[in-house]
Amino acid sequence: MNSFLEKVKVDIPIIQAGMAGGITTPELVAAVANTGALGTVGAGYMSASTLKENIKQIKGLTNKDFAVNLFATNLETFSTDIQEMQIFLDKYRNELELDKGSKQVKVNDYLQEKIYVILQENIPIVSTAFGVLSSVLIEKLKKNDVTLIGMATNLDEAKQLVEAGYDIIVAQGFEAGGHRGTFDVGKYPNGSDIGLMVLAQSFVENLPTPVIAAGGIHSSGQIDALLSMGVAGVQLGTRFLMAKEAGTNNAYRRALIKADTEDTVIIKVFSGRPARAINNRFINEAETSQVDLLPFPIQNELTKDLRAAGSEFAISDFQSLWAGQGVGAIHKEETVREIMDSLVENSKEIN
Repeated sequence: MNSFLEKVKVDIPIIQAGMAGGITTPELVAAVANTGALGTVGAGYMSASTLKENIKQIKGLTNKDFAVNLFATNLETFSTDIQEMQIFLDKYRNELELDKGSKQVKVNDYLQEKIYVILQENIPIVSTAFGVLSSVLIEKLKKNDVTLIGMATNLDEAKQLVEAGYDIIVAQGFEAGGHRGTFDVGKYPNGSDIGLMVLAQSFVENLPTPVIAAGGIHSSGQIDALLSMGVAGVQLGTRFLMAKEAGTNNAYRRALIKADTEDTVIIKVFSGRPARAINNRFINEAETSQVDLLPFPIQNELTKDLRAAGSEFAISDFQSLWAGQGVGAIHKEETVREIMDSLVENSKEIN
């Protein structure tokens, strides 16, 4: 465990997951960092300018180190083969009084620019999902002493990350909310389906790097059990969705509080990639329709306006309510400090 704490310069072996989509506000990341844990900016969908602004705001709220999470894949894509899906989505757009969908979709990728911002701002820790960064980008980061954390959902992925030069590996179990880091969704259409306990144990036994456990973790008892297995730390996402400092909208928060453990499902209808979410009307209707889903990130871009409207109008049925299997244990909003106090057995350890 000490090697992990030393590498990322934190006092508490807890990482706040880099949840993309506006959840990881500067206030959330800074609050986590100020408790002595590792806060993470979810920059997967951010532009370089937005990332830079977020970093500057966080630096104004804390003098502690924090991480930036990126997608280790090129999002750049363009398609006109979207008519069938747009017709399906237009039914919901009409209900929400939104404009009809366009005849083409374009998604920009800002990975190179975001790496430049990270180096320019001297961010010491970068975590990635959906694969391995290119050797060129890894070399750039390593030359600037950046610690690399990689998400893996099976041992083969973990070994690829280690061989590429990653310093810390996250064992992301099937229980995890939102998009897991599975590299090849062609091979694993619903994501690699290994539970956390088995996955973490295999990583600890077979990897030379510190291992972080992630997936369905929400209590100090779970953390103690995982640490006793030999993992160096844990990563939590869903628990921090209910932090008062998080960017989670009110309808989403209500859905999280209401949800039971069995209410999450693995779906692709919002993004085109398998992800765990709280079941809702859109999921049910899309899954039972005959329309073919488009791949990530095209499907994600097409449903963007529906999800935004769901957030704005406080309608949870049109939102991607990402949540892990531990969601049933979350019953109230709390500050980051209150969350951390409940996760650390001796709350005096938190500065």
